[in-house]
Amino acid sequence: MEVDPELSDSEVTIRVPARTAAVDQLVAAIHAADTTQQLTFSWHGENYRVNLTDILFFEASDHQVAVHTATAMYTTGQRLYELAADLPPQFMRVSKSAILNRTQVFSLTRSVTGNLVKFQNSHKQLYVSRRYYQALKRALEEKG
Repeated sequence: MEVDPELSDSEVTIRVPARTAAVDQLVAAIHAADTTQQLTFSWHGENYRVNLTDILFFEASDHQVAVHTATAMYTTGQRLYELAADLPPQFMRVSKSAILNRTQVFSLTRSVTGNLVKFQNSHKQLYVSRRYYQALKRALEEKG
């Protein structure tokens, strides 16, 4: 390992005599462990880099997509379906207008008036449509 304070982002180089399944698995594990992936969103006309792990959910409303963290709300010019295609597997569609981060879910409550998700360390809540409820419930149970 070489520590270089001049670098703005981590860099990994793997040198091997031939590509093998083991090397491919190692590269996949490194990609999966990259928890510092960030996206850029705007807030009051300024751009901010936000860690994907900090995002609670994305919500489309009035031709705009809001990005919610525990403490802030940003906006993005991307459409919800574009985000869904680019996000890692911990993000899941839960309604026609929302995608949530499964790792941030504190509770999922089913009631007659709607299916409600509460998030860790936040007062924010999100409704899950009946169509997506069972898939979300299974995904949360698999998470443990």
